[in-house]
Amino acid sequence: MDMSTKIPLLIFLFLTIVTADVFASSLYVAPSSEVPLRTGKGNTRKIIAILADGTQVELLKEEDAWAFVRTPRGKEGWILRRYLTQSPPAKMQLEALRKQNQALRQRYQKLKQEMDQLSETGSDFKKQLTRCISERDSIKSAYESLKQDAANVVQTKKMLSETQKRLSQANAQLISLRQRVNNLEANSNVKWFLAGGGVLLIGWLLGLFSSRKRRRKPSLL
Repeated sequence: MDMSTKIPLLIFLFLTIVTADVFASSLYVAPSSEVPLRTGKGNTRKIIAILADGTQVELLKEEDAWAFVRTPRGKEGWILRRYLTQSPPAKMQLEALRKQNQALRQRYQKLKQEMDQLSETGSDFKKQLTRCISERDSIKSAYESLKQDAANVVQTKKMLSETQKRLSQANAQLISLRQRVNNLEANSNVKWFLAGGGVLLIGWLLGLFSSRKRRRKPSLL
């Protein structure tokens, strides 16, 4: 289907929708003492109903100064077009405004409750934020303390390693000194033993020599 065919079709559909809206729209009976609904156009036609002001009717078609309408109860007839208006009657408008006002009040109360809840939630969030900040500061302080302690531990480990090294050296020197003392004591004991043995040997030789000398003297006499 080309554009030359589509355009008339669209225009036809548009006019059909507009015409349907015009002839199937809802109107209201304008305020008056009484508005007769007649079987035909003209004031001499038979009256089939009396419509009160504010009655909602369905407009079916219009001819000259008359309108063919359908009432909420399904009656169809003719009424002068000047008695119809698109504006709802004041009573209906007032009722609609009252309902709207009530709905707005309910909406306001609901929004107020939501605002109160949000306010409470915001207060709770503020408290949680304050608590989180306090916990963060506490953790930060603990971290700095641990960091300092770690530095002290490293320094302490270094000093301990050096102390252990010096202690090992001192132990080695002590062992060496003890070995030397033991050697000196052993050498001293040997010397004393040899000295004592020498003294005994000299004494024994002197005694032996003296006894021989005494033995020789009597033989000379």
